[in-house]
Amino acid sequence: MLPATLTIVDDDADYREYLAEHLRGQDIRVRTFADGNRLLADPDPFGDAFYIIDLMLPGVGGEELIRILRLRSDAGVLVVTGKAESGVFENVLTAGADMHVAKPVSLEQITLAIEAVYRRIVRQRDDSQRAWLLDPERQRLTSPEGELIELGDNDVTILSCFPPANGGVVPRETLCERLGRPVLDTSDNGLHAMIYRLRRRIEKVTGAVVPLQSQSRVGYVFKAPIKLYAGSR
Repeated sequence: MLPATLTIVDDDADYREYLAEHLRGQDIRVRTFADGNRLLADPDPFGDAFYIIDLMLPGVGGEELIRILRLRSDAGVLVVTGKAESGVFENVLTAGADMHVAKPVSLEQITLAIEAVYRRIVRQRDDSQRAWLLDPERQRLTSPEGELIELGDNDVTILSCFPPANGGVVPRETLCERLGRPVLDTSDNGLHAMIYRLRRRIEKVTGAVVPLQSQSRVGYVFKAPIKLYAGSR
């Protein structure tokens, strides 16, 4: 299962066109951009079903570009980069990417990564009208498929903020207040780390893309219906 349209943002012209030609051979309509500035200046920057983004870009950096995309699009985002600094994997997923692979990587592996991400996205969209169910007293979350995710205290506190938001953004300040944490600037990674661990806990059980997503430097949103268990207070 592959998307019909895809955008590549990479400042390596030879690699960008080599990858684009390979994907066009898979019947995907591919656009390419040398940097995030050129993508954002395009008349339709958010219209594709999938994005492959390098992190080391001139102008708007890769992580910031992912955050901007997440404000406007639910498209799949795959990071393909040679950047190997500590924390890169966690940072790009926190920014909103669906998967990270490190260069060098074969074209076939990139295709498989695209298929895996896009298959989960399609499944999530099919399930989007069925609610996730949060039971704070039993400390568990039930997926639309009926899978049970055991939660810790912080997980319950975080997730309890989303049913009242009715699909809206929960500010970082609200989450920090509920967790009893000081509200620091966006360089503080404590809340990001909690969200990351919660996402991984859910993914380990469901194998699906978690609808809990970052909204650039504002807060987080649960992009699927989530309700409190009827027996909860």
